[in-house]
Amino acid sequence: MATEPKQDEQAATLYQAILDDISSGRLVGGQRLKVSALAERFGVSASPVREALRQMQGEGFVEIHPNRGALVKHADASTIQNIFEVLQILEPYFVGWFAEHARAETIDRLQAIQDQIETCDAGDFVRFRKLDSQFHGLISESHYNDVAAQTWKRLRTALAVHSAPLRIGPVRLRNIIAEHDALIQAFRANVAEMADRAIRKHVEGSFVQMSQQMRALGL
Repeated sequence: MATEPKQDEQAATLYQAILDDISSGRLVGGQRLKVSALAERFGVSASPVREALRQMQGEGFVEIHPNRGALVKHADASTIQNIFEVLQILEPYFVGWFAEHARAETIDRLQAIQDQIETCDAGDFVRFRKLDSQFHGLISESHYNDVAAQTWKRLRTALAVHSAPLRIGPVRLRNIIAEHDALIQAFRANVAEMADRAIRKHVEGSFVQMSQQMRALGL
């Protein structure tokens, strides 16, 4: 029994490591996931690798076929659209509350993340996406509704995986930074309506940009 927490921690670390490879684009849609190769790479047995892949299959990140094994699932435009439809509900929900209740020191932490985002190069999409998730994650995690926050986290993880083939152009990056600045300004002013307008523009802009890229790539 004493080893169970360590096993659970190892399984969670392995799952996250494989997921990071997919969301960063190191593993691409259609690529075969060899259990033996993954086990050797991460220094584990085959059993936890199979468990991680089954979990990813249930979450829609991996496909497992009887004769071909596990494959990274291709980007799915309809899945991204579905995710954004839910985010259009959740993001304003979190942002409105944050504008009214966030402490000054929490907004300062948000600004610190934004300062790092502003140093991102448009080509460094892995770093940008991590920082962007931290920015929005701080807002959602500050909310009292843990169920909603966990739902948001699952959606953002799915979005990162399904949007892995997509890139962030310099124009969109500048717009994102400006939209984040507008959110921070609304938070410091404690004006929920201003924050609501800013986040709706932000989510819509990201969806349009991703949709355009997916059409261009034929996904």
